[in-house]
Order: sequence, then C-alpha cells, then structure tokens
Amino acid sequence: MTVENEILHPDDIYYNSIQSGTYVKTELEFHLFDFGHEKLAAVETEEFKTVPKGKLDLLIERPLGKHWVASFIKGEQLKVWNNIDALVKSGQPVEGQILSKNKGGLSVDIGLRAFLPLSQIAIHRVEDVDSFLGMKSQFKITKFDHDRGNIVISRRALLEAERDSGKEELLANLKVGNEYKGVVRNLTKYGAFVDIGGVEGLLHVSNMSWGRIDNPSELVNPGDEIKVVLLELDKEKMRLSLGRKQLLEDPWEKIEDTIKIGDEFEGPVVSLAPFGAFVSLKEGLEGLVHVSEIAWLEKVNHPKDILKMGQRVRVKVMGVDGDERRISLSIKQLADNPYVVLRADNTNGTHFSGTISSVTEFGLFVNIAPNIDGLVHQSDISWKHEKGDLSERFNVGDAQEVMLLDIDVEAGRVSLGIKQLSDDPWQAAESVVVIGKKIDVTITRIADFGAFAEVMPGIEGLIHVSELSEERVDSPSSVVKVGQQVNVLVTAFDRAAERIGLSLKRDELEAESVSSYSDVEGSASTLGDLLRDRLGDSEE
Repeated sequence: MTVENEILHPDDIYYNSIQSGTYVKTELEFHLFDFGHEKLAAVETEEFKTVPKGKLDLLIERPLGKHWVASFIKGEQLKVWNNIDALVKSGQPVEGQILSKNKGGLSVDIGLRAFLPLSQIAIHRVEDVDSFLGMKSQFKITKFDHDRGNIVISRRALLEAERDSGKEELLANLKVGNEYKGVVRNLTKYGAFVDIGGVEGLLHVSNMSWGRIDNPSELVNPGDEIKVVLLELDKEKMRLSLGRKQLLEDPWEKIEDTIKIGDEFEGPVVSLAPFGAFVSLKEGLEGLVHVSEIAWLEKVNHPKDILKMGQRVRVKVMGVDGDERRISLSIKQLADNPYVVLRADNTNGTHFSGTISSVTEFGLFVNIAPNIDGLVHQSDISWKHEKGDLSERFNVGDAQEVMLLDIDVEAGRVSLGIKQLSDDPWQAAESVVVIGKKIDVTITRIADFGAFAEVMPGIEGLIHVSELSEERVDSPSSVVKVGQQVNVLVTAFDRAAERIGLSLKRDELEAESVSSYSDVEGSASTLGDLLRDRLGDSEE
C-alpha cells in the first residue's frame, strides 16, 4: 500500500478516538476497516492471528495518505486503562486472579498486570502465600500510575471494610459456647483465621484437633467451610477464640479401655523431635516412640536419621497414661532382642574372630556379630598389664581374636577378653612362688620405694626398700641394679590381687605376718596400698 502524509486538522473528531469499524478487505500488510468515514482505517495484519470478521473497536491514531492509521490492540488497552481510571475515581473494586509470586507480593491479572503487596493480601499476616495462587477475588485499586503503567491493589482493604460494616451488631449476637459455620480465610503457623458471618476469629492450632498438628494446612485450607465453637469473646478488642476439636469426641476418654499395653498398631510418623518420634494410632491419638526404642543396635542420634515424616511404621504399646495423655510406643520391641539371641547361642568362654571397630583409652571395641560390638577392657587385654596408648598397639579394622566373658542383656553390653585366650601365668606361678621359699629373680625396675623383680615371664614381685638390706637404705639403686640376678625370699603371694612380696635381707619368715607391710610413712598397710600411694596409680 502506498500512503502519503496528510495535514492533521486540530478539530478532527476522529483523532486518537475509539471507533467501531467493519472489516472490508486486506491489502498487502494491512486489514482495512470502514468506520463511517470516507477514508478506511488501516490496521497492521500482525495484530491478528486470523483475518478479522465483523465489527471491532479500533483506536484511530492519525490520517496518513488515503487511509487512517489505526490499532486494534491499542484500542483494547485504552479501554482497559479508561475502565481502571473510572474504577479508581469511583472506588469500586476490580475482579482479578492471582497468578504468581514476586518480590514482596503477588502478581494479579485484572485485565492488566497489577501488584498485590504481601501486607495487602489479607487482614492478618500471611505465612504461606502459595495457598493464594490461582485464587479469584475482588481487589481495590490503591495506586494507578498512568504514565508508568504501575497498578497497586489491595485485598485487605475490602476485607477490612467488609469486616467493619455491621461488626458491632454481629458481635452482639455471638455467644460463647455456641456452634457456628465459618469459612477459613487465612493460615498462619500458629492457626487459622475463620470468618463466622463477617467476623474473623482465631482457630489456634492447639484447638484444631485432639491429636498433634505441626502445620494447620494438615487439616484446613483457605476457602474451606468448617464448623467451630466460640471459646472466648473480647468485644472491646474485637477478638474471637474458636475451637474445632471441642466439637469432636475426645479420644482420650476411657483410653485405657481402648488401647492396652502390648497392643500393636501401624500408623504414620506425624512428628520428629530429638527425643523421639510421634506415631498416629487413631484419629486424634498419637504415641511417642522414644529415641531409645527405635532400634536395638543402631545408634540413633536423631529419629530423622532412621524415620521420615509420613512413613508408616509398626509399633507396640509399652505404656498408657490417660491422665497425662501419653502413650509410650516401641518399634524395636517387635523384633527379637539381639542380645538375648546372642546369649542363647553362646556361653561365656566362646571364642570369636572379630574386627576392631574402635580404640579408646579404656579398651577396645570389637565387632563380633552384625551391629554388635563388645568391649575388651584394658585390664583384659594382657596378663602383663602393659601401659601406654592402646592406639599404638591396635588399629581399627584389624582382625582380633577374643573370648566372651559376659553378656548383660538388660544393659545391652558385651564383655570380651584377649588375655583369657592364653594361660594365666599367675596360675602357673602358684606352684613356683611359695611363701617362705627362696627363688632366683631378675631386677627389672627400680623405684624410690623399692625394686621390682621378674619371678617368671610376665610376673613381677616387689622388694620393698625396707627388705633390701638390714641397714637403712636411702636409695634402692645403691643395693641392686636393673638386670641383676638375686636370690630372694617369698614373703607374700596374693593370687586375687596379683601381688608378690619379696625380701633380699631375709633367709626365713619371721613370726609376724609378712603378707602385710608396715607403711614407713604411716598410711599404707598392704603392698597394693603402698604401691598406689607411691605411684599414684590404682592399676599398679
């Protein structure tokens, strides 16, 4: 199409006006419309997906050559803007649909995109805006910037106006204890706001159900119609407290008659806490599986390590307290106690080929069965009572032969030994180390209070400083040396305490008991007591 510029007359009534035009024909890239003027209106074909039919409202922009330049899209937009202008001036609400979330609020389609701030969604603070997505509602236009095309709307303004109109009359007719039908308007983490005839009240989460609820959305959602009872009414502050569970049968009444110790249930996990998991047994009834009752062998630091919300589990009732509204449950009690099984299959003295799972300062933990570790106390590692860091002699993951010493089923503990796998040298020593008999020994260690001597491999006896010589001895090293062989008299043998007393100065036992020693410092009365005082080591 060939067009030529034409001078625009200021008094031309068609300039920038909306006119109704009828489709005539299409020429090149323009659709031509007759709108009652000698010139046709030309609209670019790109504005339509198909060839238009019938009459359409067009924005007549300006004359150009033998046609008028016009636009269908701009005409529709102008009509919307004009409509919004009228709504702003009249204060009338506009209908729209919430489309999506954005920074600070929601995007709403009211014919054009409008912004709904978070604070203007509802009367009360909204925690979960997702529940409003897709909602159709009435909104009040609070800001309209024609130049920038910004539109801000409010839903709260309409709700407040609706709430305030006739509110006093509504409140006057409300009575505590009465049942009402209401509509859920908004959810928060602590409850739901319910409209009962134009007045909103709070249905606290604790009054929603007899059972445990972590989130109000588990029971209700905005728009739901529910029955509630009015619990409290503060007319001055216009506050209502509502209840829902009060209209339901209390499942805790006569609970001992319906749930008994030993009963088994299957239900979903409804809450997880550091101390345990709550499992739903029936509507409004949950019981606690304490963290210690989740598994026999697995170390459970937090129930969430083993269980998940909503997971269905089988439990056994361990206790019922109707007064405290508590039900104790167990998961592990439905399975055999592995320590009972281990006890039934093994006796003390049984040998195991295990793997070292942990090395501590007080002993070794050795795995002897799936998920069962036993403790080899440091006193049961060697007959020699070797000192030092155990991690220097043992490594995690190493194979280790052990002997079963004991199983404490109640405590879930297994005691193991390594030294018990070999003969007890003290048993052999009983026939060699005899009180009143002289034997040859080798000095192994020297201390301030005496000298230690090996009487046979792995067994030492003590020659106290007072038994080294008839003369006063200030330093044991002045009488004996490490490695020196000497002939001594056995003065004491305590098999249970694993203690041997020796004397270098005596040839025979005196009349008084020599199995006890006089403490030259006045505090110790036995060899063991003396060693503990001198060495400061109870193990020695």
